[in-house]
Amino acid sequence: MERLAELFERLQALVAIPATSGFEQEIARRLLEEMQSLADRVEVDVFGNVNGTVDGAPGGPRVMIPAHSDSVGMIVSHIEENGYLRFDVVGSVPANLTYAQRVLVLTGQGPRVGVVGSKPGHIAFRDVALGATVPPVDALFIDVGAASRAEAQRMGIEPGQQVTWERELSWLGDASTGLVTGRSLDDKVGCLAILEAMQLLRRSGDRLHATAVFAAVVQEEVGLRGATQAANRLRPDLCIGVDATVSQAGFGTGVGVHPSTTFSEAANALGAGPGISVMDRGAAVPFGLFGHPALIRLCREAAEREGIPYQIEGSMPIITSDAAAVQFAGSGVPSLTLKIPSRYTHGPIEVCSLKDVAATADLLVAALRAIGPSTRFQFIDS
Repeated sequence: MERLAELFERLQALVAIPATSGFEQEIARRLLEEMQSLADRVEVDVFGNVNGTVDGAPGGPRVMIPAHSDSVGMIVSHIEENGYLRFDVVGSVPANLTYAQRVLVLTGQGPRVGVVGSKPGHIAFRDVALGATVPPVDALFIDVGAASRAEAQRMGIEPGQQVTWERELSWLGDASTGLVTGRSLDDKVGCLAILEAMQLLRRSGDRLHATAVFAAVVQEEVGLRGATQAANRLRPDLCIGVDATVSQAGFGTGVGVHPSTTFSEAANALGAGPGISVMDRGAAVPFGLFGHPALIRLCREAAEREGIPYQIEGSMPIITSDAAAVQFAGSGVPSLTLKIPSRYTHGPIEVCSLKDVAATADLLVAALRAIGPSTRFQFIDS
């Protein structure tokens, strides 16, 4: 429980920093500070990727371990004459996960609280159509209490500012479950897992054969952009990415508007360890990733040897992650993603297990330690 409590405090600090895609400056600053005592070298490139390098033996492979620092959110598109804000979503956020929510508009004068307007319950209750539907995003607006555009501008609000949900990290139910809820767990849990892995390596004092580059990359939610940029410059030999993944939730069939997510839609369960991803593909990007068989084998054997819980994510046909971009760097990079199960993704109340975060960090360390001078990563055995 002590480890989970420490992870909660560290995740709480990361979640408290708004980091909508394109606005990762503050989270990059925090991750830079975190990595400086854990890595041999840390740099922030011109795009905002934070790369912490843990040196291995000379001649050993270079392993890139990306987790994305950005989150889905919203952006102010313009201010109406009457002071209401129009907004657009950043990343895959459906209208129903923004509707009737309290939000923060991040201005140069500090955060401003707003609410996404909704039809009053008294009126919507009388009309079945109004009560069962949510308008499209371009019909929604944010109310910041301003009576005019000029009044909103005096608050420091202008187009192009990020908007995020007003949500703090909390334990879900009792802390003994290890479950937490809050905004932006995708992929702050991945950032926490790589920080925890770096800390475990630093505490052990072990010298790896492989050089590990732990990379907190930007703009994953809008097309894996940071990972593409970082991989082209870092030129890794291998990649083990870390990201949140969609997980089973609820009960029943999940058909139509039912809130359940079935195992047939997302065959992962919270608390059962990270998913070793065999195949995924993105809904918003034109490619995905088949995990490299040698890396899958390496991670499975390391997990079983160390008694680390894990799952096999056989197919995830609705999302992909940074490793799918890294695989194309140079002449090709054997790549794999470790997935941390998450319920209710891309909304204000995501749910993850800190036990899964801890197991992911443990598996990263075990996999890195398993890479030795004789380890080979051919597609087929010769």
